[in-house]
Amino acid sequence: MKKLLYILLLFVASNTFATTVGPNDQYFLVHDFHDDWQVYNDRMKAYIPYISEQHIGYPSHTVFCDIQNNRGYNLLVYSQKDDNFLFINGSLRQKIPVGKWIVLSVDSLYRVYEQPTIYVTLYGSNNIEDKKLLLGYKRSLNQKPIVLAESGITAKPRTPAPYRNYIILTSVFILIVFSYLSNSYIRAFQRYFNPKDLFNTLVREQSFLINKPLNRTNVLFIILLSLIIGLFYMLLQSKGVQVFGARAILQEGDTLGILLSNYLRICLIVFVGLVVKYFFIGLIGQLFNLEKVVDLHYFKIIQASSLFYSSLVIVLLVLFMNYLPHNFDWQVYLFPPVVAFYVIRFFILYFTIIRSIPIQSLYLISYLCIVEILPVILGIRFAT
Repeated sequence: MKKLLYILLLFVASNTFATTVGPNDQYFLVHDFHDDWQVYNDRMKAYIPYISEQHIGYPSHTVFCDIQNNRGYNLLVYSQKDDNFLFINGSLRQKIPVGKWIVLSVDSLYRVYEQPTIYVTLYGSNNIEDKKLLLGYKRSLNQKPIVLAESGITAKPRTPAPYRNYIILTSVFILIVFSYLSNSYIRAFQRYFNPKDLFNTLVREQSFLINKPLNRTNVLFIILLSLIIGLFYMLLQSKGVQVFGARAILQEGDTLGILLSNYLRICLIVFVGLVVKYFFIGLIGQLFNLEKVVDLHYFKIIQASSLFYSSLVIVLLVLFMNYLPHNFDWQVYLFPPVVAFYVIRFFILYFTIIRSIPIQSLYLISYLCIVEILPVILGIRFAT
């Protein structure tokens, strides 16, 4: 009955526009499963709706198909990337050829599986845009293409609000901390957030900021930097970019409480890492007999990182609030500026230290490669 109604609708709408899909456009589009994808959640032991911001790194995408009420139609499967596989009810059916359609008769599927609903899984590519699963009706050879006018109301998946609320809350909190430090510690704030001072490699004065790197004032600015880097990381996570395998320490979910809890965990890890960085520099400095420049070295690291990550987070916040498309490749566009920052920081440290104490260039380069280049290389290795 449903098939007859659909054919009748095609003839009634003969003066409107139609959508044809599949091999050689031989099928009328009945339904696109693009908004019906689900992923399996290990913690909940169940399938949950796919959310682009949360599940972009998942290789397995599943759709539950009602084959009892869609007999007479065909399932159309398509993949733009290699190494994608088609599973039905958890069993491997075949490898999906690149750029070619797989046509499955719903009638045949109903006879084979003898159940009203089956679940179809496309496994392989992490990008859901590389996969297509459609329901189509094959048109006859002597029938002219007829396309149905789309309704003015289109159902689209709702963008989860908790991420936006969480980003706004954390941004306001960081702004409050930023304002407090800028008014309560004016001299220190002017040193840390002064680009001219950053590129000044001739440091003659030995202020309390340099001589006491872990005093109360400096620790407050290290906490501010931790909050900024934590927001930077969570902005990436909101777009599906997972680095450093953080799933092992972060809670799964997208509620406001879980997101805030994950943010605090990231900030704590960053803060501890920055403090450990100081002791690591001190240890290597002793091995190279460069104890005199350890405090200056650490100050320049915090100063450069505060300026860079503050600017980067401001740019990312603007992009985030402008609803960038889901297929925006954050890794490609963020990788060059981050690498460029660490290269520039390396040279700033080199010229600052070599103008502070008499030292051979090769000796200094060896020292900086251990404390600066090696951690960056390891970070890139474990981040990807």
